[in-house]
Amino acid sequence: MMIRSVTTAVAIAGLMGLAACATPSNPALMTVPATPGLTASSGDVGYRSITTVNVSGGKETNPLWTAQVSNVAFKTALEASLAAAGYMGTEGRPLIVTASLIELKQPFAGLDLSVTSQVRYSVEGGGRTLFDETIGATGTASMGDALIATECLKIANEKSIQENIKEFLRRFRERAR
Repeated sequence: MMIRSVTTAVAIAGLMGLAACATPSNPALMTVPATPGLTASSGDVGYRSITTVNVSGGKETNPLWTAQVSNVAFKTALEASLAAAGYMGTEGRPLIVTASLIELKQPFAGLDLSVTSQVRYSVEGGGRTLFDETIGATGTASMGDALIATECLKIANEKSIQENIKEFLRRFRERAR
C-alpha cells in the first residue's frame, strides 16, 4: 500500500512538472487574418510587392523557463499576415520588410498576464525607405484562457504579437510614402 501511494505521488508530480513546461508560440495564433481596412488593393503602396521579410530579436523558448517568441515563429506569422492583407507577391517594385523585436515585456506573475511587444518595422524598396516606425502593442490572457501560468503567458505573447502586426498593417496602409 505504501509503495503504491509513493508511486502515485511521483507520477502526479511528474505530470504536474510536464504541465508547467513553457511551450513555444504558435505562428497561426499570431497571424492577422484578412481584415477589412487592413487589406491592400491594386494601386496601394506595397500591393503584392513584398518579396522578403527579415526578422530579428526573437528568442527561443526554454521549456524550463518562460514562453518566448522565436524569430521563426514571428517571421511565419508576419509573412502570413502580409499575404492575407495582399502585400506578399512579385507584382510591383520589390519591397523588403524588416522587423526587429526590441522588447517582449512580460510579467513575472499574476492572474491576468499582459505582455507588451515593441517592434521596429521598416519597409524599403528601390533604394528608398517607405516606412520606418517602432510599434508597441499589448496582449492579455487570463485564467479563463488557460489555468497554467506558462500557457497563459504564451497566449499573452501571441496576442501581443498579433496586435503588433495588426497595428503595423494599419499604419503602413495609412502612412507608406
